[in-house]
Amino acid sequence: MRLSILFAWRYLFGKKSTNAINIITGISIVGIGVGTAALILVLSVFNGFEDLLAGLMNSVNADIKVMPVQGKRFEIDSATLKKINAL
Repeated sequence: MRLSILFAWRYLFGKKSTNAINIITGISIVGIGVGTAALILVLSVFNGFEDLLAGLMNSVNADIKVMPVQGKRFEIDSATLKKINAL
């Protein structure tokens, strides 16, 4: 790893190298850095939206749904209501 860093340092900051190559390399490095930062930012925002939407969906959907076995409605007495509230 140290050898590759040494070669890169000599290539970028050598005295005999052409200045245009150093400028193009610098622009490329900055472009890759900006692209990586933008990707990390977008993924972080999407992850936050996912958590927010999951929280909203869980607040709308009930954990338990009480439905009648037959028909569309049912009569409930106080004993059954107490059992449901105990859950």
